[in-house]
Amino acid sequence: MFDEPYRWIDAIHQRRDYISAQLDRATPVLAVSVDEGIVLATFHRQTPKIFELYDRMVLAGVGHPADLESVRGHLLSMAHVEGFQRSPSDVTIERLALFGLAPRLKGAFEDVSVPPVILNVLLGEVGKNPTQDLLLQVSYDGNIFRSSSHTVLAADDDSRMKTTQLLSGLLPSCPTNLSAVLPVMGRVLFETLYSPEERGRDESGNLVDKDKAVECGEKILSERVWEGVLLDRQNPGRIRRLPADPGWFR
Repeated sequence: MFDEPYRWIDAIHQRRDYISAQLDRATPVLAVSVDEGIVLATFHRQTPKIFELYDRMVLAGVGHPADLESVRGHLLSMAHVEGFQRSPSDVTIERLALFGLAPRLKGAFEDVSVPPVILNVLLGEVGKNPTQDLLLQVSYDGNIFRSSSHTVLAADDDSRMKTTQLLSGLLPSCPTNLSAVLPVMGRVLFETLYSPEERGRDESGNLVDKDKAVECGEKILSERVWEGVLLDRQNPGRIRRLPADPGWFR
């Protein structure tokens, strides 16, 4: 059916449009390196998006929950095989992304005869200090994006750039501690999910309706589930769940 090149290219364009439409309303995942490790934050409605992957590593996904579970299982298996055959220190997110995840997503995207994988993935690996932390994004078509200090996993490039600009503008200029960064991440998610009018503010960001702001802050915590996670630098074998403070969402 797709033996003619132009028909395959047309099918790929339609596939990209379909995946983009499915991801359109996804809440982004924010990741920032701090003194204590790598902190990730997002909201979900039904199923979690952030998981421990392996020692020093964390996995987050934006997309279909079934696809996220399939990818997570694949990467877990690959990480443990690598760790057994080589050593745990040889398991890195670069190897997992380059040899395990990116080829799998690229192959699934370009094979128009099977259902697509509706998923963008973020892999984080904590180093000895914030300058050695690594954040890799792998998109649904297999492309890889590298970051260090902070990044945003979103539905598309426009959403990623917009949210990244907002996050970059509010974060401290140099690595800092968790207590200073986490409220900023909560605030960025709040502003990403709700318009200024819904948050009781005017176009300049000034508070004009305090009751509306309080109502919107309560709404986000009642309609969605907060996910805050720290990949601890001092205890890299476990991730630590971080609660939200309602005061961030005002």
